[in-house]
Amino acid sequence: MSPIPPLRKSLPLTGVLLAAATLVIGCGTAGGGIGSSTGSQSATAPAVVAADVNSAECGKPTRTIKHDLGSTTITGTPHRIAVLELSFVDAIENLGLQPVGVADDNNRDVLIPALRDKVGNYTPLGLRASPNLQVITSLKPDLIIADSAEHSAIYTQLSKIAPTIAVSSDAAGYQETINSEKLIAEAAGKCDRMKAVLDHHAQVMQGLKAKIPPGDTRKILFAIGTETGVTGYTPRGFAPGVLAALGLHSPLPDKGDDFHVSVNLETLVTMKPDVIIMAPHPGKLLLDQWKTTQLWGTLPAVQKNAVFMVNQNLWSRARGLVAAEQIATEAVQKLAGPA
Repeated sequence: MSPIPPLRKSLPLTGVLLAAATLVIGCGTAGGGIGSSTGSQSATAPAVVAADVNSAECGKPTRTIKHDLGSTTITGTPHRIAVLELSFVDAIENLGLQPVGVADDNNRDVLIPALRDKVGNYTPLGLRASPNLQVITSLKPDLIIADSAEHSAIYTQLSKIAPTIAVSSDAAGYQETINSEKLIAEAAGKCDRMKAVLDHHAQVMQGLKAKIPPGDTRKILFAIGTETGVTGYTPRGFAPGVLAALGLHSPLPDKGDDFHVSVNLETLVTMKPDVIIMAPHPGKLLLDQWKTTQLWGTLPAVQKNAVFMVNQNLWSRARGLVAAEQIATEAVQKLAGPA
């Protein structure tokens, strides 16, 4: 996986901004093993299976779990779980479990501290987009959790190693992430625990929402900045979805399947965001050049001193319940002031 979704051609603003999201499909070396899974491989993002489909399986000692790439039979409570995306670390930690292996891009620091401090020792599995199947096999997992878009091309190989479920992460919005956490809980046989976790999460989010002034109409753009461009995230993206749960709105439209677009300075001027929340890459940024222009000074967000820099690991990569609560807390602090 690249650090952020690949940038697309800058779009003019003609009322709305839309661009097709690029999904990176992982590949790897073959590995043999055990597991009972069925599913198809696809180069496009599969339809997301609602967790409610598996509600009758909750509590059964042997469960057949329908997921985005097929159906998988799991017996007992898995204890050796390999996870191929960062949000899945959040999901199994919420269930009181720990991973034996994590695809962490060969960098443990990519995990947000709240998870890194709890996750314990695990074996790195390489890049999220192309995890090392030989290492996964050596861990003898009893469950693998894969991203249904990123890992569809290696789903069959993963299923030969261990029972594998595939749910949305890399292209998931906030509500889709909640659905994925529920489905992972069903696979692990921990539905009741996840219900308690989600009830608590809803209370936390409601409490944070109450700190935002009612009827707040500010347009808040979340974006990622690199040396070569700026990528804005639509309401389908994870962080904008968290902000929407607080009653905060994006200037980008909630239409189609697109979750990010590449924008130029002229587009920003036409968009007129009241707030810009920017997750920058390390090093030089195209944004630094923009700041030297007269156009930059015309942006409402700049005039209101409402351009905020945030951590990319938290705001873009983590995509879990813990990350959502931390994003919401930081947003409230920046937009409504400390409690």
